[in-house]
Amino acid sequence: MCPVCGGPNGCRVADGSLYKGPCWCEGVKLSQAVTRQLEELQLAPACLCRGCLADLENCNVLAAEDFYIDERGFTVFTAAYHLKRGYCCNNQCRHCPWREPAKQPGAA
Repeated sequence: MCPVCGGPNGCRVADGSLYKGPCWCEGVKLSQAVTRQLEELQLAPACLCRGCLADLENCNVLAAEDFYIDERGFTVFTAAYHLKRGYCCNNQCRHCPWREPAKQPGAA
């Protein structure tokens, strides 16, 4: 599972399928800035799904206000990060500024 979005990451290392050949992540080329950030967050590129890796590469560098680690150890992107990215990924992110907030029961 991707620790950023919670979706499947397709990692052959994680699912024990290395006998099927190299993992997709072995062919990914990341900028030095993103690689450094993944190291600082103690996340290997194989841990993230393709979409989250692409988002990190597009934003290039995360600032402290862009994310936090929740109580379960997941990386959670803030509204500031989503606004920098500039679009909704439709992954039901907690702090998506484009998603309508959930209606409360009994609210009109």
